[in-house]
Amino acid sequence: MQVKIQNLSKTYKEKQVLQDISFDIKSGTVCGLLGVNGAGKSTLMKILFGLISADTGKIFFDGQEKTNNQLGALIEAPAIYMNLSAFDNLKTKALLFGISDKRIHETLEVIGLAETGKKRAGKFSLGMKQRLGIGMAILTEPQFLILDEPTNGLDPDGIAELLNLILKLKAKGVTILISSHQLHEISKVASQIIILNKGKIRYNHANNKEDDIEQLFFKIVHGGM
Repeated sequence: MQVKIQNLSKTYKEKQVLQDISFDIKSGTVCGLLGVNGAGKSTLMKILFGLISADTGKIFFDGQEKTNNQLGALIEAPAIYMNLSAFDNLKTKALLFGISDKRIHETLEVIGLAETGKKRAGKFSLGMKQRLGIGMAILTEPQFLILDEPTNGLDPDGIAELLNLILKLKAKGVTILISSHQLHEISKVASQIIILNKGKIRYNHANNKEDDIEQLFFKIVHGGM
């Protein structure tokens, strides 16, 4: 799914959080959205997923302003029932959408939780919980996936597992927008890097893997670009 954002703005209590945001994400690519806390990343993602409305601007999904179940998101903490297994967590959502058990098992395979059996989610590691949260987001087979700080609190092994999962989803043709403070790690999987600072896009380029993203990020954030 190609995503096009045009002239998006949002103000909270007289503070302009997003200022005339415009960018495109090509279909089947990973876009890394970087910025310090308060830069506007979460607000932008909530608008894209339809949780809140922009004051001005438009969003197009494959050229259309409306989309049905083609979006998936993990924004803030994953909504997990800690007393249920991974399968039963996915089943609670599957029942709402008429999704088969076969699709649940496919999703468990993709997120690497197929062997967890009846183990309750409350006993999962943080990385496993994050992957289960992504499983909830991709169960409906969305074409566009929004991930807001999915690496928060993860150890290096958990981050590696999560990034591998993102690459798997990209290989399946899913378009992904991911925000993170793990600048170096995100640069490994992102096709495109966007840096937000004070509600404005300060950088938007293809990731050629040669630029030092961390150095560029700190120059933009602390250099006032």
